[in-house]
Amino acid sequence: MNPKENPVDRTLAMYQWNRLKLAIECAGGYVHVMEPHGGDHLPDMVFAADGAFIRGKKAYLGNSIFNERKDERNFYQAWLQKHGYETFGSLDFSFEGEGDARWVGQNQSKLVCGVGNRTDARVLDDLKQKLKSDDQDDFKVIPLKVVDPKFFGLDTCFCPLDDELALWYPDALDQDSQKRLKQEMELVPISESEALKLACDAVVIGKTVILNKGAAETEKTLKRLGYTPEFVDLSEFVKSGGSAKCLTLTLSL
Repeated sequence: MNPKENPVDRTLAMYQWNRLKLAIECAGGYVHVMEPHGGDHLPDMVFAADGAFIRGKKAYLGNSIFNERKDERNFYQAWLQKHGYETFGSLDFSFEGEGDARWVGQNQSKLVCGVGNRTDARVLDDLKQKLKSDDQDDFKVIPLKVVDPKFFGLDTCFCPLDDELALWYPDALDQDSQKRLKQEMELVPISESEALKLACDAVVIGKTVILNKGAAETEKTLKRLGYTPEFVDLSEFVKSGGSAKCLTLTLSL
């Protein structure tokens, strides 16, 4: 975010990206790589979570509030359509894809969506309509207002560990949102200092949680909950405000 005073080391960034890919594969995940040919003008496209939100073989495309990221949508749409996804998405409202939206509950029965910073709450009705297969295929939408500008996306303050359990930094959300979320699932809080290390911005595969190095308190919490933390140094991506989850988009294959 400050390339003149704090530039990214591209060689190190590529090494760290490959280390993340390897960690996901070692945990039992499978990684598809989208090669952004022709996208050299879109450095933030590496944060794949923002590109879309997936349910089955339907993909609701992201729509960034930032002009510098607008064209990313075309690359994600082309890749997803090539791999058999039906794509949707409104250009009338901003939407940060999986960066602001996460599935919880059994069989994706609940959609938790952060609104207020980078996602417009008005997108939620269209999102629900487009991702439903039929009238019987319903799910609950739970909007959460993100109020702390340091935590611009939901993935920086909320990390589902399974259908009914999540890590969170509650003060990133307003009081009504905190109460609403507490009614839906079990929540384990982390401190602001851990959240600022992007401890919630993690990839969860089974009982393995892959996250940026340095979150020692969260490591203890995860182990207490029966999870195995796997640390990867993602310092070059943290410079732009993103970590492990930001760098990945969950697919349905």
